[in-house]
Amino acid sequence: MMNRLAVTVAALLVVRTALAQPLPAPSPTPPPGDRDAPASEPVLAPEHIAAKLPATPQPEEPITVDQIVIASTNRVDLNFFGDVSMVQSTAQDAAFAIGPLGFQVTAHLTQELVGRTEFAMSFDNGDTVLDVERAYLEYRSPHWMLAAGRTHAELGYWNNAFHHGRWLQLTINRPRVLRFEDEGGMLPVHQVGITAVYGPSRGEAGLEVGVGVGNGHGRVLEQIQTTGDDNHAKSMLLRVGAVGYGHPALRFGINVAVDDIAAQPEAVRPLAPDASILELITGVYLSLRAEHVLVFSETYNIAHFAMGQSWQVTDGFLLAGYRLDKTIPYAQIEARRGDGAVDPFYNPSPALNSETVSPTNYVEGLVGVHYDLNSWSALKLEVADRRFNGTSDYRVELNWSFGR
Repeated sequence: MMNRLAVTVAALLVVRTALAQPLPAPSPTPPPGDRDAPASEPVLAPEHIAAKLPATPQPEEPITVDQIVIASTNRVDLNFFGDVSMVQSTAQDAAFAIGPLGFQVTAHLTQELVGRTEFAMSFDNGDTVLDVERAYLEYRSPHWMLAAGRTHAELGYWNNAFHHGRWLQLTINRPRVLRFEDEGGMLPVHQVGITAVYGPSRGEAGLEVGVGVGNGHGRVLEQIQTTGDDNHAKSMLLRVGAVGYGHPALRFGINVAVDDIAAQPEAVRPLAPDASILELITGVYLSLRAEHVLVFSETYNIAHFAMGQSWQVTDGFLLAGYRLDKTIPYAQIEARRGDGAVDPFYNPSPALNSETVSPTNYVEGLVGVHYDLNSWSALKLEVADRRFNGTSDYRVELNWSFGR
């Protein structure tokens, strides 16, 4: 009798204790239009750009593509760039055009060591072309940067501040002298080799020195030798500049590059058959990305020596803009003079169907307005006029670009 009573009392105590516990909170009701989503699925708010990138560039930290972290797993960063334009020009009636799509992936291997690749999709005559533009390992410390692989060469400022996505740069297109090898350029914009740069810590003033050693030119300008070199000589590049003197965002300096271009038969290089070409590139640059004033200027001279002769081409530009909140009106002038029309390296045999374009003389002026729709997207409107070979052409373009 006593045992039965004890069991009954114990059972009543357990029930009373259970009833005294608070009821679990009801599951949240899924938002309208998403009622099939499980209630326990986490919802992640997007990261605010202000946490890593101010909407307005700060003088002591000029923005470059490689410094932007868009999305990260703490191991891999991903960036995506693209644009679309409405273009009216001498060469074509008004039409829409899709610009190159740029993808940049950065793998964090250690705090100082990263692996980075950039590939771009472009559209040409109905075909989609995929190119690996950069692929390299990079080590950084407060004063040193060491990169090995396929990079953008240490030419001036623009070439390593703005890459294949067109959103971040002030203008719609690169200046003609800095365009890529397969897009009408005249410089070896890409380098396959090793680059070392020494400079002051961010926010400090000082001298900056960059040295690059890599494979030289291939048969034609756009043939970038990524898996070998057709001669024993290597291209050598030196950049010496100043950072932060007079203004925290002011950069200026000089470039010198040398390459021994291997000889090619008449079927490849009819103007200089079976003759090697010595190439000497010299240049000066200036960049100011202040809170309101933006100035970019670079000038390059390319000299080729072969068969006791020499050819030279000089190309330079000046681009200036002024920031008014989200709006930046700007203007640019660029000019080229020299022997590009008869230079044997820039005039390969037509039978090769080379994308190399002879750097002939011209003068081009453009005016435009750059408007930041938000932190990741911009509208650009440009009107350009170019005079060359006694003729002229114009271009009016409205461009909507983004980066994320």
